[in-house]
Amino acid sequence: MNFFIDHWEAIIASLSFLMSVYTLWKNRTKIDVQWNRDIEEADIDSVYCLKGTENIGSYNFAYITHVDVINPSPHHIGYFDLRAFNPKTNHNLYLLTRKSMTFGLEEATVVHSVGKGQRYRMSIPNSNSGMFEANSITKLDIVVVLKNSENFREELESLNTIAISFRIAKYVISNRDPFAKGIFRHYWYRGIKYDISGWRKRRI
Repeated sequence: MNFFIDHWEAIIASLSFLMSVYTLWKNRTKIDVQWNRDIEEADIDSVYCLKGTENIGSYNFAYITHVDVINPSPHHIGYFDLRAFNPKTNHNLYLLTRKSMTFGLEEATVVHSVGKGQRYRMSIPNSNSGMFEANSITKLDIVVVLKNSENFREELESLNTIAISFRIAKYVISNRDPFAKGIFRHYWYRGIKYDISGWRKRRI
């Protein structure tokens, strides 16, 4: 009888351990990221803000790509430090988000006109941080605008590649972001680089 009880207790302990391992596995912080392989040089005046039926401003010298993020876990996962940058200098480029839009335009619809009267509403991020909802897919249009102003002119001189990345609050020991600074370098990231060599000649 004692032998049976001892073994039964061992079985219960094993089952409890397996359930704990399964729970940890099921609730692990994991997302699947699919970047668009190409980046599009948007035509002049093809990316703009629409308020009602009125075009209230264009984003020229815009580059468009897309990312799909699947969160298979049962809990929301926050992301932060979404950025577009020049990997040669590690300086940020202008990334279009609701928060980065000109004051008063935050509620406007961002539209991309693709020719022949066709246009679609863009799903730009609200800011450079946000949430991937549980058991869902998040689709984001990424719009990078090369602002030809005094502050950006020197930066554009060295620009041949656009890099885009973001991170989640998952501590990593290896495979860290080589472009991250400070505490950000400790966290899991995903990113991509797009070659836009010769963009100046094409834009002229």
